[in-house]
Order: sequence, then C-alpha cells, then structure tokens
Amino acid sequence: DSVNSSMTELLNSSSLIVNAQFPAKMQCLFKPKRTKVFWGGRGAGRSWGVARYLLLRGATQPLRVLCARELQKSIDESVHQVLSDQIKNLGLESKYVVQKSKIFGPAGTEFFFEGIKNNTNRIKSYEGIDICWVEEANKVSRASWGVLIPTIRKENSEIWITFNPELDTDYTYRRFVLEADESMTVVKMTW
Repeated sequence: DSVNSSMTELLNSSSLIVNAQFPAKMQCLFKPKRTKVFWGGRGAGRSWGVARYLLLRGATQPLRVLCARELQKSIDESVHQVLSDQIKNLGLESKYVVQKSKIFGPAGTEFFFEGIKNNTNRIKSYEGIDICWVEEANKVSRASWGVLIPTIRKENSEIWITFNPELDTDYTYRRFVLEADESMTVVKMTW
C-alpha cells in the first residue's frame, strides 16, 4: 500500500489523475534498485507494467529512458508500440508526443530506442540515462552487456530487464537469475 501511495502522491502533486494498477509482483518498480529483472512465461504483463510505470513517472518528472534490445532493425522491433498503446490506455495523450522513432514527455522526458549489437558506438555515447529497459533480454549477448552496463552510469540509474528464457545456458538467464546478487531484484512472473 505505501508503495502505491507514493505513486499516487506523486501523481496528485502534479495534478495528473490516472487509474493505473500494477501486479503485486511489480511493486518493486517503486523502490530503487540498480538492476530489476522480470522473467518468466509469456502473457505475464511484464512489458505493460514496466511501460506504465515509466510513462507515469515520466509524466511527473524528467526521465531519460533507453529502451534497448540485442537487435533492432526497425522501430517496429522495439517497445515503441507498447509505450504508445499504454499512453492511450492511461489517457496520457496530452502529456506525450509520439514520434516515429522517439517519444517525448513533459519537463524533458525522453524515450530512445536502440539495438545494442549493431550500434555499440551509439550506445556508448548515451549520457544521463536514468533507466535502461532491456526487452527480450534473453537474446542479449555477454559482449552486448559488456557495452551496455558501463554506459548506464548516471548516479542512481537503473537497468530493468524483461525476458522469457529460452535455454538454461542463455547468458542473461545465468547472469541475472541463476547468479543474481544483492544489487538485483529478481521476479519470476507467469501468465
């Protein structure tokens, strides 16, 4: 309850009234932690929950969000559509400008969309990212994590990881689930 009330207080203080619910397992979104991992089967609501939180927080305070994945040949392969859909579902159309390859919000909120593997130099050049959301992270290689993690270095920045594991040998699954440490919150979510 105190976690939900902190988002309610933030929204009320900005004169933004939104009815948004989050699964109990996603309450950790409201608590700072360097790495948050949401993994499990399809249809669990991980992407929707992350998108909702980012949009609500970005509507009340400036936020720079890098939405990444291993490969992204076009914007259609990103979470751009998930975010756009949630803007409509939450009634935030007046708060956000949805462009073809970026989303902008009040007070300087920005969402960027990148593939890691084929854009390492661009990834390395990102500054001041508050939250990096890595979708379909099961496909992210060890080398790509080696580029991404040191890039997200702003004080109090976080890396959020969402994925459906494919193999027990996938690097992301091993590193962020099987070998998780105290700097991480790891949540298994299923349909």
